[in-house]
Amino acid sequence: MVLFSSYTIIDGIFVAKGVSDLALAAVNISLPFINILSGVAILLAMGTSTLCAFSMGKGDHERAEKIFTQTVAVIVVLSAAITLAVCLGAKPLAYLLGAGPLTIGYASQYLHVVCLFSVCFILSYCLEVMVKVDGRPQLAVIGVGISFVVHIGLDYVFIFLMGMEVLGSALATGLAQLASMIFFLSYFLSGRSNLHFRRFRLHLGDLRTILPLGVADCSIEFMLGFLTLLYNHVILSALGEESLPIYAVIAYISLLVSMVMQGIAQGMMPLVSLAVGHRDRDSARRFLRQCLLSVLVVGVAVELVCQLAPGALVSLLLEGDNVLFGGAVSALRQYALSYLLAGVSIALAGYFAALGKGGASMLLSLGRGFVLLPAALLVINLVSGGQGIWMAALVGELLSFLLGLVLLRSTEKKPLPAGQTA
Repeated sequence: MVLFSSYTIIDGIFVAKGVSDLALAAVNISLPFINILSGVAILLAMGTSTLCAFSMGKGDHERAEKIFTQTVAVIVVLSAAITLAVCLGAKPLAYLLGAGPLTIGYASQYLHVVCLFSVCFILSYCLEVMVKVDGRPQLAVIGVGISFVVHIGLDYVFIFLMGMEVLGSALATGLAQLASMIFFLSYFLSGRSNLHFRRFRLHLGDLRTILPLGVADCSIEFMLGFLTLLYNHVILSALGEESLPIYAVIAYISLLVSMVMQGIAQGMMPLVSLAVGHRDRDSARRFLRQCLLSVLVVGVAVELVCQLAPGALVSLLLEGDNVLFGGAVSALRQYALSYLLAGVSIALAGYFAALGKGGASMLLSLGRGFVLLPAALLVINLVSGGQGIWMAALVGELLSFLLGLVLLRSTEKKPLPAGQTA
């Protein structure tokens, strides 16, 4: 997760330093489309990996391969439809995502190029998940590492050496995913894998099983895209298009913080589930406490950096003499107050999921991303006339934190799912 978020941030740095702050804002405006592609990938990959693992565990290898092949075929068809739709409507989509007269050119160009690689984004992630099911998790790290190196290298070549500006960033992003996809495909086509492609007949029942299994995880990607879209529109209307780069800076820094928090939570989850399986709830609670302590340490460390040296972070994306630099420093200091509370909510949602309390996990995750944070932003924007929007994240995360505490208290009082005891 850190690797993925790091090369996304480095991509932003190349755009900011090699093109302009408005180009950085345009790329950030386009990121919800990337979130949609990632969400679709997660939606299909999570359920497919589960069904394939079940079938392989039962010794039905043929069924696992048919499910795997069917998902790959569905991805190819769906990606072609997405590519065609965005190619025909890149400019309207850019306006929908929050672009204005100053950023529409960059944003529509970025979307037009990136959409050509839709199949690479979706399929590379699905294959990355499936190599783990195939018993080769180390290949997933190698595949992401290849994408990292290709992305950063091509960013430098296309933007700084060839002067391709936003077009270069989009090409580097797409070609990095293409490299990752080729790496994973070569493994499954090499004969070294346990899973192979085979003839299949479309089985809609498998798809109906696959899709619900990926809803909870893919909703996080859709949530990130939705919040980015909402912030861009609020800033566009309240502060003007020239202020969009300020949110771009915050969005890139927040991505890294969020990925670290999610990584901590996901590291806790299998430990909690194992403890529950052993009927050891005390250990499950201990793992939660350790997770919350880790989140606290990370949150405090990030908060100190953001409060004591925010200029150092902002300078990664904006030059010190930029007219927006001071505003970005002030905005980051305010927005960063939400990071610790966000980490706690992410940890609690993971804890609920690990306990088998999917309803509580989804209520906290979806309530946080689609209700509480957006509501806080819209209300504070209305009340303050746009001047207090950087504090909206703190208010929304505080409400999410309180919801998490209520759900935690309720969850601890209830018995565990059937077949498990406290």
